Amino acid sequence: MKKILVTTDFSKASSAGLRFAIQLATQSDVELVFFHCFQALIPTTVLYERVELAMKSQGDAQMKKLEKLVARTHRYMKIQPGAHHCAVVESLDPEKAILHYAEKHGFQYICMSTRGAGAIRKVIGTHTGSVLHHATIPVLVVPHTYRVQPIKKILYSTDLEHFDKEMSIVTAFADRLNVKLDVAHFFFAGEVSLDEQNLKQLWRLKYPQLDHVYLKPYLIDKGFPAMLDQLIKKSRPSLVTFFTHNNKTWYDKLFGASVSENVSYATKVPMLVYRKVTG
Repeated sequence: MKKILVTTDFSKASSAGLRFAIQLATQSDVELVFFHCFQALIPTTVLYERVELAMKSQGDAQMKKLEKLVARTHRYMKIQPGAHHCAVVESLDPEKAILHYAEKHGFQYICMSTRGAGAIRKVIGTHTGSVLHHATIPVLVVPHTYRVQPIKKILYSTDLEHFDKEMSIVTAFADRLNVKLDVAHFFFAGEVSLDEQNLKQLWRLKYPQLDHVYLKPYLIDKGFPAMLDQLIKKSRPSLVTFFTHNNKTWYDKLFGASVSENVSYATKVPMLVYRKVTG
């Protein structure tokens, strides 16, 4: 059974991640672990016993709050809870705490919400952006405006580098959810011409989950986020997925920055970000 670490800071925005993860669990055999990181208030005393007692008391209070939130979210969605449990960690650095806990306990995915913050915080200082930048496992990013709906289709945006290896990963995810898959590629001027119909026929033989293939010229004056949003309106996927890493890639050329941090605020549907396949 795959394990998903679902983070929350108890804000209204972070509840979107909980709702998406719970919906996903109804369509796939996964275990959800709802995770909260808090900063403890340390009493001004030199007695270790009192400090330890205060830490435990605050941790217990945070755990009860998290358990109530998870139960309330299930009731709101009218979904019977599946395999899940709650975890609370005290740390001054939520991003590091999330990544450390995910690695230590062998999670396959991290699920987070965007905050819907202002323009400056969309670029710097977000928990989501930091986790995306450093995570070695796939991250599910859920817009704070997410409304619960069944996952019916995935849109995979690709640079065609290591396509077969990446496609095998994406199709495996689609198979677990029993959903169809669209593939999109935005090409630069001067690239070898690709025949959409021939590619569709070729890929359909290898990947029965494939529904539509979109080959679109990249428009510099428009930018990738806007083009992706436009395609999302046409394709109407329940989830957008792509691969990225920290080195200069096709996506870095489009953004001049971390693609995942930008797109997480550009799209209005959840996205699944994998670390780029190499070799």
